[in-house]
Amino acid sequence: MKTICNWLIFVLCFLSCGKEKPGNTAQPTGLLKDYNKDIIIVNWNIEWFGDPSGFQGNLNDQESNAAKVLKYLDADLYALCEIVDTARFGRMVRNNLGNDFRYTISFFTSGAQKMAFVYNRHIFRGVSVRPFMGISAPAYFNFGNRYPYLLQSEVTVNGTKKDISFILIHAKADDEQASYNRRLNGAIELKDSLDAYYSGKHFMILGDFNDNFDKSILPGKPSPYQNFLNDPAKYHSITLPLNIPGNQSTVGYANSVIDQQIIGSSMSNWYIPASARIRTDVINVVPAYSSGNTSDHYPVTSVYKIRP
Repeated sequence: MKTICNWLIFVLCFLSCGKEKPGNTAQPTGLLKDYNKDIIIVNWNIEWFGDPSGFQGNLNDQESNAAKVLKYLDADLYALCEIVDTARFGRMVRNNLGNDFRYTISFFTSGAQKMAFVYNRHIFRGVSVRPFMGISAPAYFNFGNRYPYLLQSEVTVNGTKKDISFILIHAKADDEQASYNRRLNGAIELKDSLDAYYSGKHFMILGDFNDNFDKSILPGKPSPYQNFLNDPAKYHSITLPLNIPGNQSTVGYANSVIDQQIIGSSMSNWYIPASARIRTDVINVVPAYSSGNTSDHYPVTSVYKIRP
């Protein structure tokens, strides 16, 4: 038994410490464009993308509809969860977002669902990616056997350059006590790590938190992310105002917002007030969205004016 445990620890450490190359990130020859614009950032769970066993609809329709949504949102950075068919995903990005965009996929997960970033290569330069808290076995477990995915970049826009880190999470799902405990413990370790290593830096946490901010999906419990909410001097929970009765970030669960965004306080001056939105308006390009032909989650967007 001891030999097996040691082997598992070795495998975890190997996966955690290994370097991962972004997919389709080679920069073509020629000058990069300089933009003067506000930055739009999206997180979206594209339900079991490309998986015939997990997604109940037609996979070609899902790919086509997801592409329509991405183009409609017209964002500069997309943080995406539940990517299963990575070849289909890469084809969708290349065929629909064009040469201005690159993507990178996290393989630091024990299951089929992966996380991905898609970004405008002119604005997000010198991109590097790795698992966040990647030497922590508890983090791996608490985040549903998938490390948070970190993208670091020099963001070049409006005549300025800023180093910004983006931490994409896909938290443990389900509304029973054991899963709540994993989300809670994951949030504690995540904040401890950010407090220790990212104080004063520009960073953003976004993705599928699988829980609300106003209260937990586990009845009678506070949000497992209350530690972030209780520290507004360091963390600006920009989707907190969306966590109200009547709002939902999924198709099937009313009064529940589980797709969230948090920014470090150093980014607060860049955030366009009240720009965080649950994008139920994607029905403008996919009218049958609520029938389950694309995803069971809605995208969430926010907007930033990055200044010197």
